[in-house]
Amino acid sequence: MVQIGLWVNMTTFNWKILEISADGDLITHAKYHVLAEIDTGEKVETEGNWWFSDKILKTPFHEVTEADVASWIENETTQNGVNLIKSRLEEQLASLKGNGVVVAPWLPQKFVPKV
Repeated sequence: MVQIGLWVNMTTFNWKILEISADGDLITHAKYHVLAEIDTGEKVETEGNWWFSDKILKTPFHEVTEADVASWIENETTQNGVNLIKSRLEEQLASLKGNGVVVAPWLPQKFVPKV
């Protein structure tokens, strides 16, 4: 992809699964935390609970990874190609730009060159 005259901040999403609930070997619920960060350093985060609607055991319990559970949440929270959790975090990141918030004088200052 080539973009001319336009700088696009890339958003990185870091998912953590804090807790799960299971009915036997079937994971039915997960508590998650998602940190969204753009390359300029702005960050927002959210935490929530998800009860899975898909009640089919796809992976043996002892083989399930944190990435699997995060992926299942991402899949179930995506509608019409848009992930609801990620889109809300991106909206919050966008609202941080130009809102007059500055780094407090007692905190480390960051230098951002204007190009």
